Amino acid sequence: MEQTVYTNYWLNRVTKLKKEHGSYKTEEEAIKGIKAWWELHKEDYPQAEYRRTNSGALEIKYNGDNYVYRIEKRTLDGKLPSKRYRLRKPGEIEALRSKHQLHDEAYLFDELAEPYRDRLVLTMADGKKVQDYVYDNEGRPIKKLRDS
Repeated sequence: MEQTVYTNYWLNRVTKLKKEHGSYKTEEEAIKGIKAWWELHKEDYPQAEYRRTNSGALEIKYNGDNYVYRIEKRTLDGKLPSKRYRLRKPGEIEALRSKHQLHDEAYLFDELAEPYRDRLVLTMADGKKVQDYVYDNEGRPIKKLRDS
């Protein structure tokens, strides 16, 4: 089944780095995902500029001309990832912490407070992807556990 989705990309125009954040049913959801990311990182950009490109993508310049979020409309063959997730059991959490030798200030998604989990799911728009990272105590990603 083919459907139209809106995918968030973060662009650093200095280093030419482009990172995908997530895909959403609507452009409004994609904007909420960006704002949730800023909230997690305790950032606020009231001066952010929203600009539509010739290709129809929405670009959000938020920290000068070099840092941009770009929301691109595209067609996806299949379904969007589910935002639902299953919390790991305590034994699974202990095993993963041991396997990855996590220090006390590093947390698995399952160990974070619910408001952080909610924001992360909104930001990444994928209930499985959020469990692929280790986070600090405020829900900010520290490192990736494994390849998705």
